[in-house]
Amino acid sequence: MSKIKTASIAALLLTAATAWAQKPLTLKNTVPGGTEFYEHYNYPVRGQFVSNSDVFVFNDNEGFHIGNDVIPRQKVNKILTNNKKQPMSYVLDWQNSESVWVYSAKAAAAYGINLKNNTITDSITQISDEGDIDLAPDFRHAAVSVKPDLFVDGASGNHKVNEQTTDGIVFGQSVHRDEFGIEKGTFWSESGRLLAFYRMDESMVGEYPIVDITAREAAVKPIRYPMAGETSHEVRIGIYNVDNQDTVYLKTASPVNRYFTNIAWSPDDQFLFVAEINREQNHLWLNQYSAADGSLVKTLFEETSPEWVEPCIAPLFVSNNQFVWVSERDGFKHLYLFDIKTLKTQQLTRGNWCVTALYGCNRESGEIFFQANEQGYLTRDIYKVNLNGKMTRLSSGYGVHTARFSKACGRFVDDFSAPDYAILSTLRNAADGKVIDTLKNVRNTYEGYTLPIIKTVYLKSADGRFDLCGRLILPADFDSTKTYPVIDYMYGGPHSQLVDASWLYGASTWKLYFAQQGYIVFTMDNRGTESRGVEYEHCIHRQLGTCEMEDQMVGINYLRSLPYVDTARIGIHGWSFGGFMTISMMTTHNDVFKAGVAGGPVCDWSLYEVMYGERYMDTPQENPDGYARNCVADSIGNLRGRLLVIHGDIDPVVVWQNSLRLLQNAVDADVLVDYAIYPQHEHNVIGHNRVHLFKRILQYFDDFLK
Repeated sequence: MSKIKTASIAALLLTAATAWAQKPLTLKNTVPGGTEFYEHYNYPVRGQFVSNSDVFVFNDNEGFHIGNDVIPRQKVNKILTNNKKQPMSYVLDWQNSESVWVYSAKAAAAYGINLKNNTITDSITQISDEGDIDLAPDFRHAAVSVKPDLFVDGASGNHKVNEQTTDGIVFGQSVHRDEFGIEKGTFWSESGRLLAFYRMDESMVGEYPIVDITAREAAVKPIRYPMAGETSHEVRIGIYNVDNQDTVYLKTASPVNRYFTNIAWSPDDQFLFVAEINREQNHLWLNQYSAADGSLVKTLFEETSPEWVEPCIAPLFVSNNQFVWVSERDGFKHLYLFDIKTLKTQQLTRGNWCVTALYGCNRESGEIFFQANEQGYLTRDIYKVNLNGKMTRLSSGYGVHTARFSKACGRFVDDFSAPDYAILSTLRNAADGKVIDTLKNVRNTYEGYTLPIIKTVYLKSADGRFDLCGRLILPADFDSTKTYPVIDYMYGGPHSQLVDASWLYGASTWKLYFAQQGYIVFTMDNRGTESRGVEYEHCIHRQLGTCEMEDQMVGINYLRSLPYVDTARIGIHGWSFGGFMTISMMTTHNDVFKAGVAGGPVCDWSLYEVMYGERYMDTPQENPDGYARNCVADSIGNLRGRLLVIHGDIDPVVVWQNSLRLLQNAVDADVLVDYAIYPQHEHNVIGHNRVHLFKRILQYFDDFLK
């Protein structure tokens, strides 16, 4: 145990009070989908800034708060029903303090409403359940993508942007499996006159069978799913002009084995900027294109990496000729100012910490606003930096601060959470961070309930180079003279951080309930997770699961050193990448874990999708040993503990074939594996069925761990 650094363990202030005076936790008030869950979670204040202003509209049970005025939700719905429209589901955008755009799920339509005149001013009806609405900045038009088609709705009517519908080609949808920070498929210019959009050709990608069992005779509803090493889809980028209804396509490199990401408009609508990445994902070109004819103007710069490049944030323009770019080129994610005319780059932030979000800029002051973990990797704070690199911290208080800025960055909402503070949402001045108004203030969402004891533990990574932080949740009536079973909950994959300085140190609330049932619940982030720099994150390249397991075993060995841990009753649980890790740990260290639950696990990385899989593993043809070494479907014969595998039967992310292959190999190896299917659920079990899921998981640990 000499390799373990047992730094001070900070006990959470939420130590349970006398049990008789407190209410017990239940699955219904700790699991999303439970009828009592919502009020016990640290949700930030709901709302948004009015377009082109610093007015923030927040909504609660009373209605919509605009300054000192409150507009009841019933007023909005009355306007709709008086005009024979379905009630609103949520707000799309506030055009101004008197006009709001709302969406009605029942009607599959959006409506513009004037609250002063009590009238419906506009509507968009070409929408389905799978449709997306993207309102133009001037609110004169809206892009409506209804797979596979794209429409632009405006005063002159509804116009179909794409050519004749062809099987396998979709318009205006997110592409590249939502990697590279891509969340949508349409991008308006600042004037609202031009619309950039994705055109994705999936016709060359094999159709993967997803079975719908709700029909009298089960029906196949295939999806296009490009697996690692196989043919991927091809993407082009179009620009639609709302004035003349013409479309031009960018004259990019061949779309074959190419990713087109991080789309951004210049403020003057003249140019479109695209980060283009090769299939190997180790080379990036930031290209500038003419919006008039789609021609390539120039390549502004290139970035390369021995492992991968992964831009997830589009260029942020501070003027027509300068933008901010987020890059890991110095080993940590930082901000760089790039000048289009001189092609010169200036680093604005630096240090052994990471920029974790880019919010916007004030073009008049030249200040850029962002989030970073400069105060420590568990924390997040809000900062501004000017064009000379002078950085100012705008948030205060140890914890996690996230922000929502007005368009011009005059004000922002700071949603603050700390280990002992559920949520504090304040409206602040962006110039100096001073508080203007308190919008929501909830210190303890579980006031009056019996809560467990939460501690943090700091260990060294298996290679001795990095600090790792773990979270230990102990039963409220914890007795150090007794021994307890342990559930090690893990994820461990890229773009994740499970332990931070937010409410309950980032613990999902179901873990509180499990602790109440007499378990110690442990979680630790390993190398390969996010926002710690390239050396920390890129060690997983070509060997997913290897260094992650090494670090997780550091945590397990720490647990085994504790006198109150029953080393014969250690369990493990995770979902998705965490499901893969659960099976990896149970088959590699099969003498350690008595029981485990793996949800939606990747059991063979060659069955996972191209973009994510090849970024971290290269192709199966290039890295056969890495794929074989980390294939838990092939190592299942080593299993000794009890394992429950759970999968949704229509999972489009980690396809069902993964766990079915594992089960077939388990049968062939004469190894018993327990299995549970959630019909008509995708990659996770959501809604009210999620309570059932956690009943199942807890029952399994009760049966085989207690």
